[in-house]
Amino acid sequence: MESKAEVFHLVLRVSCLVAAVFAASAIIFGLLGLPRLEICGAALAKLSIVGGVLSGLFLLALSLAIAGLVPMTPTARSYLWGMLFMSAYYLAGKSVNSMTIGGIFPAGGDSRFGLRCDAVTLWCVTIPLGCLCAFVFKLPVLAVYFALNLDEIVKLPAVYRHYRKYGWLKNIT
Repeated sequence: MESKAEVFHLVLRVSCLVAAVFAASAIIFGLLGLPRLEICGAALAKLSIVGGVLSGLFLLALSLAIAGLVPMTPTARSYLWGMLFMSAYYLAGKSVNSMTIGGIFPAGGDSRFGLRCDAVTLWCVTIPLGCLCAFVFKLPVLAVYFALNLDEIVKLPAVYRHYRKYGWLKNIT
């Protein structure tokens, strides 16, 4: 990489590519019809796992360049390293949840599950846990950031269970 701006633009392009694949999955599903949704859903779910892990690894690989974008104190640099590391695992969970909640489930006729799942994890887990960590237990910044990024990981078992039951697969034609 020749400049810091190039690193930023590369990260931006990768995140846009991942978002475009998830958005396109809903359109593809809608065109396929009910009999093929189950097969294509499995393929896209596997693709989302691989894409999430690869994007997390990509973020870790670029973290050296990202940390060098701005001069900062050693404390700020340690916070940045910790937050980039946590963002890498967050990307893996976000990838799977985005594909299933934002692509597979709505295309199969179940858009309500995503709303319920997001609302419960945000308002019943992430925000209360973040507030407890910050204001009651007075934990360090990185611990609070970790708690605030647990929503995608907390959602995974419920999303997986809902996916495996095929309750999202409805005839919407």
